[in-house]
Amino acid sequence: MMRERWRKRAGRTVLAAAVAGTLLMGAAGPRAEAAAGASINWTDVKQSIDGIGASQAGWSNAVYDLPEPQRSQVMDLLFRQDSGIGLSILRGAVFSDYSAAPGQYSFGLHPDQAWVMQQAKARGVDKIVASAWSPPAYMKTNGQTTNGGYLKQENYGDFAALLSQFVKQYKALYNIDMYGVSVANEPNSMTFLSWDSSQWNSTNFQVFLKDHLKQAMVAAGVQNTKVIVGESSWWSEDLVKDSLNDPLSAERLDIVAGHNYPVPVVNAELPSDPFATAQSKGKKVWMTEVSKVDGYDPGMGSGLKFAKQLHTFMTKTGVNAWLYWTGAIPGDNDEGLINVDLAAGTYKLTKRYYTIGNYSKFIRPGYVRIGMPDSPQSGLYTSAYKDPATGKFVIVAVNDSDATAELNLTPAGFSAGSITPFTTNDSLSLAKGQAIPLSGGQYQTRIPAKSVVTFTGQNGSPAPAVTTVTDELNDWSKTFAHTAGLAFDSTNAIYYNGDASRVKRTAGTTESLVYRLPGMTGFNASLYQFSIWDGVAFYFSSDGVSWTPVVHVSTPGVYTGSKWYGKQYSAQSLLPAGTQYLKVELSGADSWEKQISRIVLTASS
Repeated sequence: MMRERWRKRAGRTVLAAAVAGTLLMGAAGPRAEAAAGASINWTDVKQSIDGIGASQAGWSNAVYDLPEPQRSQVMDLLFRQDSGIGLSILRGAVFSDYSAAPGQYSFGLHPDQAWVMQQAKARGVDKIVASAWSPPAYMKTNGQTTNGGYLKQENYGDFAALLSQFVKQYKALYNIDMYGVSVANEPNSMTFLSWDSSQWNSTNFQVFLKDHLKQAMVAAGVQNTKVIVGESSWWSEDLVKDSLNDPLSAERLDIVAGHNYPVPVVNAELPSDPFATAQSKGKKVWMTEVSKVDGYDPGMGSGLKFAKQLHTFMTKTGVNAWLYWTGAIPGDNDEGLINVDLAAGTYKLTKRYYTIGNYSKFIRPGYVRIGMPDSPQSGLYTSAYKDPATGKFVIVAVNDSDATAELNLTPAGFSAGSITPFTTNDSLSLAKGQAIPLSGGQYQTRIPAKSVVTFTGQNGSPAPAVTTVTDELNDWSKTFAHTAGLAFDSTNAIYYNGDASRVKRTAGTTESLVYRLPGMTGFNASLYQFSIWDGVAFYFSSDGVSWTPVVHVSTPGVYTGSKWYGKQYSAQSLLPAGTQYLKVELSGADSWEKQISRIVLTASS
C-alpha cells in the first residue's frame, strides 16, 4: 500500500480541481493505493467509427404521434449533438406492404417513418439505413409475412427490385439519401413469431446478392447505397460467410451486421475473432440491434450494462458502428432510450440514454479508435478515439465498481493542455466538469463509483486559465465567515501525517465556514475523519443567502493512525455559473471525529 505525505505547504498554491465527479489530484492528496495508469497511443490506430445510433423501425409513431413541442424535443434529444446525445445513425424499415404485386409500389405508406428520417437528416444525421423484416406475402413460401418462411426463388428478382426502388423512391419522395439497406432482419430465428419475419440461409444470401440485387441496384441507379447482410439475432457472421468467400457476391456486400441477443455480451462470451472473415475481406462490421425486452430499469444499472457492452463491442470486437434497438418507444420498458407516453403526450429519459450519450455525443463519424488499455484495473473499462482531421480526442471510462477509481492518463505521441470531463451517474447526467490540466506528463483523474465519464481534448491545446485559492487553515484570513463553534487544533499531529493546523468543532453541534470567490467553479476539501464518513456537507450560493447542496464525491479513506483516515471531497460537476460562495458544514454527535485540513477553491480566469 502506497501513501503520500499530506503536509501543509505555507505560501504554495496547490491546484485540486473538482471535475464532474473526477478529481485532479495535487501532490498533497492521499491515496488508498497507487493510481492505475493508462497510456493513450496516438499512432496506434484501430478501427474507424461509422457512428453510434438507434432504430425507430416500426416505432416511428412513438415520436410522430407526440404533440408539439414534445416530438421535436425528442428528436433533438436523440439526434442533435449540442442539446442531445447526437446519435449519428438511424435505422428504419423496408415494410412488406410497400409492394402488393410485382412492379407495384406504395412508398407513400408509413408517413411517420418518412417524417422521422427527414427530421433526423435535418439534425445532421447522414447515415440512414433500413432493414427488411419480410418480403411481401406473395413472395414468400408460406404466403404470409409472419412466422418465418423463405423468399421464393422465382421472386428473388422482385424482392431485389423492391429494395432498389425503396432506395430510389425515398430519395424522390422525401429527399432521403439512404446510406444502406439490409436484406433481412434476424433471418436465423424468426420461424414462430407473429410479427413480420423471414428465413434466409447462407446460400440464399450468396445467390441473391450476386445474381439479383447487384443488377437491380444498377438498373435503379442506386448502386452507391451500401448493402447490409446478416443481422442474425445473436452475434455471428455464419450466415454471411459463403457470400464473403464468393467474390461475385462479396462485391455487392458492404457491411456485415449482427444483433446481440441474449443480452448482455461480455468479454468472456465473445470468441477472439467473432467476425474474422468479414474483417479479413475488408468489410465494415456493425452491431445493429440490442435492448432488454423483459424488464424496466431507467437507472444506472441498465445504463452501466449497456455502456459496458458498447465498450466491449468497440474494444474486443472492433465494430465500426453500434445501434440500440429504439431511440424512443411507448411504455415503461428497456427497449428504448426514451420512454414515451402517447396518451399523455409526455416522455421520460433513462440513464442508458445518457451513458450511451457518453459515447455518441463525443465520438463522431470519421473518428478512429486508438490504443489504450481496455481495463486498466478491475471494474474499470476504458477506450480512446481521435478525429484524424481535427486532432480532437475522446476518452471514455466506465467504472462499474463500488469505489472511486484513480486513473492517471498519459498521452503518447500527442499533447493537450487539458482534458474536460462529462459525468453520468445516479445524480448527474452528462455533467460537464472543470478542465484537468496536464501535470507531470499525466492527467490525474478519479472516476466515481458506478459512473461513466467521457474526457474530451484537443491535440496541441494550451493549458486552461484557472485561478486557485488555497487555505491551509492556519488562521481565518481566507474565510469569508465561520460559526463560533469552530477552533484550530494542533495536537497529535502524528495521526495527521504531521499536519499541525486543522479546524475542528468545539462541541457536537452543526458548524460551518464560508468562502467567497467570484466565478467559483469547484473546490477540493481535505479532511481527516475518525472512521465516521457522514456529517460532511457542502453548499453553493450566488448571494450568500440562498444555499443549494453540492453533489459531491469523496476519495477512499487512507489510514493515518489511531483510526484516523485522510479523505478528499470535491464537487461532481462544475458549480453553476454565478457561484460566489461555498459553505463547508460539519455535523455529528462527537466534536472531535472530523477535522478540516485544507480547502482549495478554483475559479475561471
